[in-house]
Order: sequence, then structure tokens, then C-alpha cells
Amino acid sequence: MATNVQDSDVRPGPNRYISTPGVAKEVRKYIEDYAHPVIITGVKSADAFLDYTGEDEFFAPVLRYDGSSSERNARELAEQAKALDADAIIAIGAGKLSDTAKNVAEMMNVDLIIVPTLACACAAYSPYSVNYDDEHRFLGVPVHPRQSVALLVDSALIAQAPPEKIVGGIGDTVAKWYESAPVFEQADDLSVFDRLAYQGAKLSHDLLLEESVPALDALRAGDYANGHVRTLIDTIIGIAGTVGGFGGVRARESGAHTVHDGLTRIPGSAETMHGEKVAYGVLVQLVAEGKEDEARNLLPFYNKIGLPHSWKQMNLPFTDENLKTVADFAAAPGSPFHAAVPDVTADQIIDAMRTVEAF
Repeated sequence: MATNVQDSDVRPGPNRYISTPGVAKEVRKYIEDYAHPVIITGVKSADAFLDYTGEDEFFAPVLRYDGSSSERNARELAEQAKALDADAIIAIGAGKLSDTAKNVAEMMNVDLIIVPTLACACAAYSPYSVNYDDEHRFLGVPVHPRQSVALLVDSALIAQAPPEKIVGGIGDTVAKWYESAPVFEQADDLSVFDRLAYQGAKLSHDLLLEESVPALDALRAGDYANGHVRTLIDTIIGIAGTVGGFGGVRARESGAHTVHDGLTRIPGSAETMHGEKVAYGVLVQLVAEGKEDEARNLLPFYNKIGLPHSWKQMNLPFTDENLKTVADFAAAPGSPFHAAVPDVTADQIIDAMRTVEAF
């Protein structure tokens, strides 16, 4: 498919964003225009969806992704969907599932409808995928020419997941502010859309600090209809998604996500959620920026909601070799870390990780 997609393009978001408790039970209404819709889902997400909707089976043919969020698996699924004559892809699942389905929809040039089962990142909203290899090491972020035609955000479905899953989403979203702010503040050519992304990042940060604790308290009490829960979910998926959509590459990632990407080189890191590794990366980035006090000020929030601030909390060995692996990746030429901290070195990042470990 011939496109001219640029990182600087303004990407407002899905064609339709429907945030209504119960909407996951009405997916059929959103696919009436298609003759051969095909569902892509995982094991846990499929179980969660069927349990929530009370259905015994799905309303369309089902393909299972393998959890890898790899281009290889997307190609396999695209071939299977073509064999079913699919004219639309319905993605039911979390972040990696959404990223996989976006790859499949682009390969097939068909419409995409997304039903998130977790609020663990803004993946369902964003116009790009995060691709990994089969060892779950980060590979790259392809930007897609189209986004979903409908994003059905059902807070009542998402709220039934274990609360720690949304903690990962909080970690991924809090980075929107800390990663984009220094990039915007160093730029002298901000467009009105950059400024909108900057304000969106600040809003997402402020909402997280206000809403996370009452929302998690409600979830742990089984109060799935709580207004704090819905606000938190829309912040993680929607508001966070608009930051990268309007701000482009400047608002997408810098230091924190690059630390995350480096951590994926460490065996065993896949056991820690994406957003948890990103949240750890926020602290490392802040220290590398010379903002140790600001990093320390986040610790009470991290401790209160359960975000990690040490390798021990991520069950990873804090060794010189592992620190070097992460730092060499994060400080490599062309790394997004340089957008926040120009000329950052691997030694500076190692020093920052040692400082954070001592917190």
C-alpha cells in the first residue's frame, strides 16, 4: 500500500471513540457493514470478553495471536484472515494484541475495530505498533497509515481485570508528561498542535495523580461503575493517545521508553509489565536530566499504587553487565533518549540507575 506517512503528521485518533459501560456487549452493531469480519484475540482476553458478555462463543471467526507482538505473527494472522476473506479485523485484547491487529489490518488494507480488555497503555488509540522479536526484545515502532474506525472502550469490562494491570497503564501514562515536556521545552518551533500535545500530557499527569488512588480503591472494592475508574481508563487510553497523536515523534517517547526498550534485552524482563518498566525509566530519565528531587518526589505515588523503582522490584539482577546492556542501548546514536537529554552517555545512564536503586 503506497503511503507517505510521516512522524510529524497530526494523528487525532480513531475515527470513533466510544467510551460507554456496556458497549462491549454491542460490538455487532458496529460491524453490520462488513460481510466477513474476523476476530483476533488472545486466551485471557477471549475468556474475559466472553465472561463479561455472557456469550458461549464469538459472533465471528476467531484467530489467536501468540502473545509475541511480532511482525512474524502478524503476517501469519494476515494469511489466515485472507483465507477467511476478512473485510474487517476486530481486535479484542490488551496492548500487544492491539499492536498486532494494527499490523494485520495494514497488511490486509481492511478496517479495524478495537475492543480493549485492559487499560495498560494507549496502544488501542495510537497509530503505531510496538514490535518485538520472539525473545521479546524491542525491535521498532512502525507508524500505520490508518487508525481504527471504532475504538469501543467499556470501562465495566476493563475494570474486571486484576487492579495491578491498570497500575501498568498508569506507569505508561505518567511517562507522557515526563518524556515529552523536556523535548517540547527545548524546541523553538512549537506548532499549535505541539502545544495541544504539551497541555494534554500535563492534563494526563494531573489526572493520574488525582484519580489513580481512588480508582484503585474502587476497583479493589469491586465498584466497577465508579466515576474515578472511568476517568482513569479514559486518561490511560484516550488522553494519553492524543498526546502522541497531536505531538508526533516529539511526544511519543524519549528517555523512559528507551530505558524500557533496553530492559527488554535482559532475560526475564518480560515478566514485568510494559508500563512498570516505563515508570522505572521515568525515574532514570529524571535523574539523568539532573532532576533527582523531582524523581524522589514521585516515590510516594509509586509506592502507594505499586509501581517499581528498583531492579529488585522487577525481579531482575542488578549487575554491572545488565546495567551496561541497558545503558548502551539507551544511549546509542539516534536513541530517543537524546531528545530529552542531548549528548547523554551510557555512563550517565548507569550512574542514574545506580542513584535510583539507592532510593
